[in-house]
Amino acid sequence: MALLNSCEKEDDGLKNKTAIKFEANYQTLKSALLKSANATEVVVESFKINIEEIEIEFDSNDPMFLSDSVATDYEMDGPFEVDLMKDGNALETTVVKNVELPSAAYEEIEFKFRESENPISDMYGKSILIEGTIDGSPFIFWSDEEIEVEIEFEEFVYLDEASRAVLTVSFDLASLFNPALGGIDITSATDGNENGIIEIYPEDPDGNSDLADLVWEKIEDIIEAFEEKYYN
Repeated sequence: MALLNSCEKEDDGLKNKTAIKFEANYQTLKSALLKSANATEVVVESFKINIEEIEIEFDSNDPMFLSDSVATDYEMDGPFEVDLMKDGNALETTVVKNVELPSAAYEEIEFKFRESENPISDMYGKSILIEGTIDGSPFIFWSDEEIEVEIEFEEFVYLDEASRAVLTVSFDLASLFNPALGGIDITSATDGNENGIIEIYPEDPDGNSDLADLVWEKIEDIIEAFEEKYYN
């Protein structure tokens, strides 16, 4: 993993050590039972993503920087393969620790989903992978699409030389497949080839690819970012 600042700036010695964490926000420790309007049960058991890079953006109006020396962002190169849920349990993962950022106000975090190139990973060729059950029948959703997500922090993050901050990216998995919370109703997905698995992905053999597009488009809506308390 490499940390790259996109613009040159004189080193003023004001460095902090920041961690970046990805987490799932779920209703219970075990996978919540989500019900659609027709009462079909949807259970999420596993949720994985593959991130190519992460960027932290400065507030462009930050008075701590002169107009001719403002850095625009810091980039952290991956790939980062992140488990957000396993065996029905929501997870949190510290993706990077002790990142040194200049004292500044930060307004946004960006990251890019990209398909994994790790041939020994079950994420190989995928940028997102979700598994679970629909009314007791196993389903699998995945995509190999690349998208760049820009998430503004709930409030500006102000870091100085004494900061030990955690910048958290949170996925509200409870709402993804819950129509009552604005999520996608996947209960119409079918096992078209009758192989015992409901497959939801681009050009899948079950005829659910249109539904797969809707799920992928919803992902950005379930993400938020914020600063947590200091860490050791």
